[in-house]
Amino acid sequence: MSSSEISVHVAIARALADQGMTTLFGVVGEGNIHVIAHLVEDHRVRYVKAAREDGAVLMATGYASVTGEVGFATVTHGPGLTNTMTALTQAARSGLPVVVLAGDTDPALPYGRQRIDQAALVAPTGAGFQPIASPATAVDDVARAVGRARAERRPIVLNAPVDLQHGTVAYSPSRVNLPAPQAVAPDADALDRAAGVIAAARRPVILAGRGAALAGAKKSILALAEHIGAPVSTTLRAKDLFRGEPFDLGICGTLSHGPASETILAADCLVVFGAGLNPDTTADGSLVAGKRIVHIDLDPARLGLRTEVTVAVQADAERAAVTLLDRLGELDLRHAGTLCTEELRTRLAEFDPRSEFAPYAGGPIDSRELTLLLDQVFPHDRTYVSDSGRFMLPGFAWLHVPEPSAFIETVDFGSIGLGLATAIGAAVGRPDRPVLLTAGDGGLAMELPELLTAVRYGLDLVLVVYNDSAYGAEVAITDLLGKAHDISRLPGTDFAAIARSMGASGLTVARADDLPLIAEAIEHRRGPVVIDVKTDPRTPIPH
Repeated sequence: MSSSEISVHVAIARALADQGMTTLFGVVGEGNIHVIAHLVEDHRVRYVKAAREDGAVLMATGYASVTGEVGFATVTHGPGLTNTMTALTQAARSGLPVVVLAGDTDPALPYGRQRIDQAALVAPTGAGFQPIASPATAVDDVARAVGRARAERRPIVLNAPVDLQHGTVAYSPSRVNLPAPQAVAPDADALDRAAGVIAAARRPVILAGRGAALAGAKKSILALAEHIGAPVSTTLRAKDLFRGEPFDLGICGTLSHGPASETILAADCLVVFGAGLNPDTTADGSLVAGKRIVHIDLDPARLGLRTEVTVAVQADAERAAVTLLDRLGELDLRHAGTLCTEELRTRLAEFDPRSEFAPYAGGPIDSRELTLLLDQVFPHDRTYVSDSGRFMLPGFAWLHVPEPSAFIETVDFGSIGLGLATAIGAAVGRPDRPVLLTAGDGGLAMELPELLTAVRYGLDLVLVVYNDSAYGAEVAITDLLGKAHDISRLPGTDFAAIARSMGASGLTVARADDLPLIAEAIEHRRGPVVIDVKTDPRTPIPH
C-alpha cells in the first residue's frame, strides 16, 4: 500500500461520514466490524447497538420517520442480512429512506458457512441493492446508495464483500450527487381541468395524505379550503395535519367518526393531495362513490391507481395548492361550498369519541377507555408509535400527535412485533419528545430483546401493553368460525416483572381502579417504562 492509499473499509467509513451519516444502528459481525470501528473512532458517529439485525433496520426507519433524514443501519453477512427481511419489507412499503450497510462473504470462498446470494435475497423485499463493485468505485458506490435512498424513498442495501474491504484505494471525495425529489409544478391544461371541476362543485371536501405533509403544503391547502368552502380531512399517514382547525374532519376512511363520515358522504367533489386512495381511506370505495375526484400526486404511478378519478394532476402538493388558489382566485365563486356550516363547526368542536361506543363491562379493562386516557395523560408534544394488532385501531383514531411525522404505524407489511425497535429509533432521532409505544402482548413477545437496547441508552419511552393474553385478531376469527380459542390464546405474561428484570420500570394495571396509576407512572418516569394493562380480546373496537 502506497502512502497515498488507505484500506477500502477506511474509505467506506469516510465516505459515509462525508454523506452526512451521524447515527448508526447495528449489530456487529465479521462483515462490518472494520467499517463500524472507523465510523465510531475516526468520525464520531453515534453507534446504537441493537439486540437483533431486524431491530437495527427498524430503528433506522423510526429515526428516518421523525427526522426526515436518511436512516443508517448495518449488519453482517449471511444470517445478519437474512434476519432483516421483514424489516426491509416494512421500510420499503413505508417509503422510508434508509441505507443498510451489509457485509458480504468472499466470493473466492463459495462454500463458506454464511454465504448466500444477498442480491437475490433483498430483491423481493422492495429494497434497492447497491453493490460496492471494486475498490476504485467504493466511494462513489456509497454516495449512490445514500442518494438513491433519498431520491427513491426506500431502503438501499449497500453490499460490501469482505475481500474488497481489505483492498486499498487512494481516497478522493465522490462527485456522485443524486438529486432529491423535486417540487414539480402542475401541467397547465391538467390544472385548468382540475380548477373547472372544483369551481363547479357545491360540496367539496379536501383530502390530504403523507405527500401533502412531506411537501409542507398545510398552509396553502388550508387557504384553498377556505376559498372554496371545503372541510379538510387526512389519510392515516397524515394524521393530525389539520388538528385544531374548525372544519378538520380528521381521518378519512374506515376510522372516520360519525360527523366526518356524514360530511364526506355528502360531498360531491374530493380534492386529493398526495394520498394513494387505498381501500382503508375510501372505506372500500363507499366514501368516493358518485363523486368527482381531483387527484394530485408527485408520483404519476399513483394517480388513479386504486380509484377512478375525474382529473389526475402530477404535481407537488404545495405547488399545486398555491397554483390552484391563484387560478380559482380569478373566478367569482359565489356558490362556494355549502358544507362548512356553523352546525358542522359545533359538532366537530363538541365531538366526544365516547358518544360512539357503549361502555363494555365484559372484561378487566376497556381498551377504548385506556386509549382515551393515554391521550389525556401523556405529554402532548409526543411521538406516538403503534405496533400492529387489533388493539391499534382506537389509537389510530383517538391518540393525537403534534404533526404527522410524530406518528408511526408499523402495519405496511401486516406484521406484528415491529413497534419497539421502531420506537427506539424515533426516541434517538427526537430525544426532545417522549415516545409513547402501544403494543399487544403477542407482538411484544417477539421483540422483547430490544427492551434491553432502550434500557442501555436510557431512552424516554413508555410502552403500554394491551395484554389480552391472546392474538386478539385471531380470537375474532375463531369466533366467526365457531371454533375454540385455544389456538389463539396465549399464557398470561407479567410484562411488568420482565421489564423490571431487564432494568426498566414496570407497572401492572389489572382493574379499572388501577387506571390512575398510569398517569403517575408517566409523570414520574425515568428511562423506559412498561405498563402492562390487562384487557379483553373481545372488547368492541372502532371500524
